[in-house]
Amino acid sequence: MKISGRYKRTMAVLTVVCYMALGLTGCGSGEKGNSGGTEAYQEYVIGIMDANYLGQYEKYMEITGSAQAEAERIYEANIQNFALEMEEALSVKTDVVSKNVTEQFMEVARKIYGQVKYQAVDVVRNGDTYTVSLEIEPIDFRETVREPFQKAVDTFNEQAKSGAFDGKTDEEYEEAYGKAVAAGLVLYDGEISYGNKITVDVVLDYDKENYVYFISDEQMEALDDDVVSITH
Repeated sequence: MKISGRYKRTMAVLTVVCYMALGLTGCGSGEKGNSGGTEAYQEYVIGIMDANYLGQYEKYMEITGSAQAEAERIYEANIQNFALEMEEALSVKTDVVSKNVTEQFMEVARKIYGQVKYQAVDVVRNGDTYTVSLEIEPIDFRETVREPFQKAVDTFNEQAKSGAFDGKTDEEYEEAYGKAVAAGLVLYDGEISYGNKITVDVVLDYDKENYVYFISDEQMEALDDDVVSITH
């Protein structure tokens, strides 16, 4: 028999993968740093951000010529990745809990991603290089979920202390914890917490052979950490 009084937990950390960032055909040939079709490069970056975080694909598809089905597939993959991030950050064992728990975390992921704040504020051309400046108001994930997470953990720990999980297997115990945390976050309708505004420069890489500009995976990872990070 399992002893009662097992307690959960603190927030952990991990990383994220998978972004949509198809190339943009070069379209500006102006001679000045802030002219000559540079708006298209702002729209390209914002289109990628909207597709990845908001599930809004129109601008992304228009600029890149991508299909909606593919954009939707990548968005859903991003949502699932973020859900798994949240699980591990909140000490939910992703390799143990059921698909239902992860689907609840995906619902939370959509709610959080739907509240991201960013805008393009400048674009500068230097030769073949375009740099798009974004103003971002980062989501403070830990502060956003602190209250519902703590309430869920406190309730779960009280149940454990009273012996509610005595006789349960480790897998059943982890599933119960995952359900408790997920339910607490799904039901929470409080405000999103944001950090101070920051300005981030996105340098578009250039494929000279195909005359295409694109955002590298490394830059997308860095952007993701700026927009909504759970690692700090």
